Amino acid sequence: MRFAAIDIGSNAVRLLIADVIEDGDDLSIKKLSLTRVPVRLGSSVFETGKISGSKAKKLAKTIKAFRYLIDVYNVKDFKACATSAMREATNSQEVKDRVKKYAGIRTG
Repeated sequence: MRFAAIDIGSNAVRLLIADVIEDGDDLSIKKLSLTRVPVRLGSSVFETGKISGSKAKKLAKTIKAFRYLIDVYNVKDFKACATSAMREATNSQEVKDRVKKYAGIRTG
């Protein structure tokens, strides 16, 4: 089975695509792709408390590109998770809604 994970960090956004292989009681993971884009959300959040419009736009474009990769790799399921910069931003819900609308990705 093929899965993907998106990590929205303070400095970079990463996409990991991997196969989970079952062999009896054993599970193993085979990494197929790891992509990193230096969005640097933290630079605006830690200074102003908000994600700037330009950073939000760059994040949305990155997530949309990741969505295309997820489709090309025929991923069964994926999840996006955000770390401190997104959690601490006063406008995080607005940014999540923008990403969801632009890229069609679930946010949490």
